[in-house]
Amino acid sequence: MSYRLFGAETSAYSTKLRSYLKYKAVAFDWVPRTSETEDELKRLSRFGTLPVLVTASGFAVHDTTPMMEALEADSPEPSATPADPAIAFLACVLEEYADAWLAKAAFHYRWTRKKDQRLAAQRSIEEYYPSGIPGDKKATEELAIETMTGQLKAMQLEGELGAVVEKSFKKFIKLLDDHLKKHLFIFGERPSIADFAIAGQLIQMMKDPTPAKIIEKDGEFVAKWCEFMSAPTASGPFAALEDLKETLAPIFEDDLAAFFLPWAAENLENSLSGNETFQVTLGKEPITLTPLRSAARSFRELRRKFVTGQEIEALKAFTDAAGATAFLLRPQRTDQRPPRTDAPVDAEATDADAQSEEAATAQPRDDEAGEGERKRKRRRRRRGGRNRGEGPGSEAAAGDDSGDDADDASGDEAASD
Repeated sequence: MSYRLFGAETSAYSTKLRSYLKYKAVAFDWVPRTSETEDELKRLSRFGTLPVLVTASGFAVHDTTPMMEALEADSPEPSATPADPAIAFLACVLEEYADAWLAKAAFHYRWTRKKDQRLAAQRSIEEYYPSGIPGDKKATEELAIETMTGQLKAMQLEGELGAVVEKSFKKFIKLLDDHLKKHLFIFGERPSIADFAIAGQLIQMMKDPTPAKIIEKDGEFVAKWCEFMSAPTASGPFAALEDLKETLAPIFEDDLAAFFLPWAAENLENSLSGNETFQVTLGKEPITLTPLRSAARSFRELRRKFVTGQEIEALKAFTDAAGATAFLLRPQRTDQRPPRTDAPVDAEATDADAQSEEAATAQPRDDEAGEGERKRKRRRRRRGGRNRGEGPGSEAAAGDDSGDDADDASGDEAASD
């Protein structure tokens, strides 16, 4: 079977999936999102988001995580799933970290500084208009920048969180570099889903001047690994957890347990409680945030996996030592809202054990246009007109990553390259 992969060179999630397909030796045609393919993409994609994987029968799939899970089941070799359930779970944690947290850093660096903004906008529109940019190039670049910077508020990256994700990113690069000095991939001699997810984000960040300098300074082995991850091959088996712990444990203890996991846990609990805001300490910095529902759904699925996984002695010992267990366990709740009998399938479930898989995955995590942008477009259609957010430049920029957090800012129940 041959697939068609709609994506963009500016998209971390497209990079993630393309790298995985190459590793699995799955036949596919790369279809860049351009002004010439836009109409077909809109017919195939429910939300106009990237990437979209289309089967030979024309069936389109949107979210990279279920895509990769299905392909892994259909084509077990070369495997990207560790046989050791403890390592397999840790790979899921790092994939979630990449899709939900590292994506924040990537978007923040790309769209908060003038030089990064300008170069990213140029790349986006040049790819989107292969036959030449219509109209004024500078005006088109400005519109692309306006479209993407408009997502910063929805992703809560205009305030304190922006500084926090930068601090986390700098720490992560140093820790990952120390780990990759000793291991070809994160979990040994072959890539896992964590490698594809993290590399997808970092490959994009290496294109932006500000984060690229950080990687160049503190991530020599990270940079080499990213190059290899464009089309990786396995050179051996996954390693034993005991052989990975020396440099893997600090990644979890000093970065994930200090930044990502506290945020994800508090975001989930406050989303379930219906709170409009919550305060959380990230890296010793107390900040106030708004719950993001799509991130809450995906983290709840991760917690479910840990319910069984914690019975594995080696995994529990690892997460205990890293200070991560408390965030991965579901606390006893006394403040949940009463069940809704009329809730649509994509509504927020009230009981952590009652939520169906369909509800958990109703909104793609890899939504790059952002539900906030889609909602604005719906309002404009109802008014029957356009505004500055539409037209050349806005569509081109939509090929870039706004992550899944913009979804939640819209307030829609249905609502992290």
